[in-house]
Amino acid sequence: EVAEAQSMFPAVNVPTSTPSFLIATYQRTPYTRIKMTMTFPDGYPTHPLIVNIDQDAVVPPGLKKKLEKELNIVATEQPTQQVRAVWERLVSFVDTNLFVPCWKELRQCVEMVQKSDTTPATTKLTANKSKQKQSTITLYESKGKIKLSLHNEEYYINVNITIDPAYPDFSAATGGKSCLVELKSTNFPKPITDMMMSQAQDIVRRMQEGLSADKAMNLSNPVKVPKNFHLNIDEMKEKYKARLTKDTISDIKHDTEALKKVTDLRNKEASSVKAPGDNGYVDYKALAKERKDARRAIQKLSDEEKAADQQLEEKELAWKLEEQKRNAGYYDVYIPTGGTITPQPSLYVLVTFLVQKVKGLVVETCPCCNKRVLPICPDELKSIYDTSSSSKTDKSAKEMRKMKPYRTYCGHWYHKSCLNTLLTEPPFGIECPDANCGRRVFHPEWPGDVKQLEREWAAKQARLREIEDAMCFL
Repeated sequence: EVAEAQSMFPAVNVPTSTPSFLIATYQRTPYTRIKMTMTFPDGYPTHPLIVNIDQDAVVPPGLKKKLEKELNIVATEQPTQQVRAVWERLVSFVDTNLFVPCWKELRQCVEMVQKSDTTPATTKLTANKSKQKQSTITLYESKGKIKLSLHNEEYYINVNITIDPAYPDFSAATGGKSCLVELKSTNFPKPITDMMMSQAQDIVRRMQEGLSADKAMNLSNPVKVPKNFHLNIDEMKEKYKARLTKDTISDIKHDTEALKKVTDLRNKEASSVKAPGDNGYVDYKALAKERKDARRAIQKLSDEEKAADQQLEEKELAWKLEEQKRNAGYYDVYIPTGGTITPQPSLYVLVTFLVQKVKGLVVETCPCCNKRVLPICPDELKSIYDTSSSSKTDKSAKEMRKMKPYRTYCGHWYHKSCLNTLLTEPPFGIECPDANCGRRVFHPEWPGDVKQLEREWAAKQARLREIEDAMCFL
């Protein structure tokens, strides 16, 4: 019976087979490997065999219980050839259910989405649960698709998540993404959804490269800072020490030769030239020409060295950024022996991001004024982002645009007017007012250089003083 079953299902591996029990494993991918033990009781096949599924990283307790129940029912209903029937059901289940490698994550996602609607109400609108739509998550096992519908007050967002057959790795089925996120419909403005969806997909990409959830979240931040935003020269010198390589030795040798040439030319420029015959008279014409040629050679050599130094600085900057990633643990995921990476499960992290950062954005408050960032009505938020000519001249629209939400580098959302006051008035370089943040506030639309902010503020104050003096004079 076992030999016949093996001929029908050659992908099932049988490492151990005895008259009393059998151990078999089947895998669709390295992350969907299921191992089971089939025990043959006395009186088999009159007494059906007993199937036990091994619990491991792939098979959580919920999936173990489900499979054991189904496979033991199959064995009970089959009078003969129970091994073949059980294997057939197991192979069919693993091949058609694309949620096997993320079974545990799926249960966590379902629980999280359900609990997200039971949080304490923060407004009168959320207190009336009968009027508010509930968030839902729908699973399609054979297609590996998840339909996620998130509602909070009058805001909603509907997305589809497609699980790659090679999850948590990726294949060509989903365009090289272990979880493909697709926006279906929403009433959030396009700038907000574009920012959130791009970060969500970037989190998945970084985790399938092997990064942890925290590092993937930090590195996927859509708000990029200037290269010298947190630059501390003393720390950089200590952190990124120069490496003595063939390139650095060659650069030192080149610089030494260039300095020697400049020294020789300066000596030549300072020296005197005597007329032929060495009669003691100076040929000033020849001296002037020689000095002029020496100065031109020095200028040309200096320009060439400046260009070479600029290229070297760019190269060093690229190396520093690479080293910074390395120190931050970006490449810690590489296995030292083989140089490959271990993809990390990203489904639960992805759904958590959508629930907390997108759905949670509706009730998020500005750290400066402690008022909610988004208006209660989605139409008001759309009018804030309206760039039509009529809205530009409307005074009420101008006042509303002062409440336009901005996401900063630290991850918090501010009103435009609050953020402008925070960044353009002293003290400069201030940290985020949120008690749990402590990171410096930055947005690309405002300068990140503290000295530049100080100069602009001083110039503004000088203009105000001039206006006051003019008013007093008049």
